[in-house]
Amino acid sequence: MDDLGKIWVVIGLMTIGILILAYGYVGITGKVVSEVIIDRSAKIGFMAPLTGDASSDGLSIKRGVDLALEDSGLENVKVIYEDSGCDGKQSASVVQKLIKIDNVIAIVGETCSGATLAAAPIAEAREVVMVSPSSTSPKITDAGDYIFRTVPSDALQGDFAGNMIFDRGYEKLAILYSNEDYGVGLEGVLRKTFNDLGGQVLSSEAFERGSTDVRTQLTKIKDRGPDSIYVISNSPDSAISVLRQINELEIDSVLFGSNGLKIPEVLDSGFAENLTITSISSGTEDFAEKYKILYGEDPGPFAAQAYDAFSAIAMALKKGALSGEQIKKELYNLQFQGASGKIEFDENGDLAGNYDYIIG
Repeated sequence: MDDLGKIWVVIGLMTIGILILAYGYVGITGKVVSEVIIDRSAKIGFMAPLTGDASSDGLSIKRGVDLALEDSGLENVKVIYEDSGCDGKQSASVVQKLIKIDNVIAIVGETCSGATLAAAPIAEAREVVMVSPSSTSPKITDAGDYIFRTVPSDALQGDFAGNMIFDRGYEKLAILYSNEDYGVGLEGVLRKTFNDLGGQVLSSEAFERGSTDVRTQLTKIKDRGPDSIYVISNSPDSAISVLRQINELEIDSVLFGSNGLKIPEVLDSGFAENLTITSISSGTEDFAEKYKILYGEDPGPFAAQAYDAFSAIAMALKKGALSGEQIKKELYNLQFQGASGKIEFDENGDLAGNYDYIIG
């Protein structure tokens, strides 16, 4: 055999080796013995408040992601955890780090709506998918083609809350809300729904996130004489202060609250008795059991939604998606029964999930 012949033999053997690695060994039947081998090594970003007044939400969301990673069966997948502090400026810095330095191919986060809206344009411009487990502002519907969420929009919560309060016979509502994207968005939907039903929103007062003195706002509300009050807050400190000061000012209106009040700090504060909270799913029984075995307590806020956010990304990876564009396309085609309910994204990356209520 001359030198040219030897070269062609080597090329032929190398080609066969590559085909075996890619497609598996082909037996005498002509069938592929093993499935396609794909390198699924990838880095997934995580951004949530791990410090600050929303850190209880962040911890709960992190646990949901950790549990989903364990259940996914994916190997060589690393989660890069970052603390966003539930702050817009900080989240913008964090998302740039995750994308430019850590080279993540998708992100679970953000938690707070304002932080998500600050990070979304950066992720959108770099074509990196973000899946929020907890950001509910109606504005996120139009945040971009790469922005998804596994929690329903406040357009649904506001409509549900308005109908529930009116159907219970209350016609004079006051709203006390946090002055941020989450509070402003939910307040607007609730006010419109309640007024459209024939009720009256007698007063709507804002307070700054984290504020613990809302006596001025509550005094204005008391002077209007509402038969019901709906409290919108993402801050445990603010929510507890609101409920305590309602008690101190002897306001006898019936109390309702947003999903942000459904946390142990608020429910166990001693001021949440008979408070009705509009609520998203806490997760299926199977999920709750797994969570409790692993962490020794019931699932916290948005843990089930975080589990589903990571699971959706994991399913996209299992289908071979390794770029932002590929992951996005797979998410739009996904449909599965998750820990928090049915996951099926519409053309805006939103869910058509339902709300319920609990009594504190």
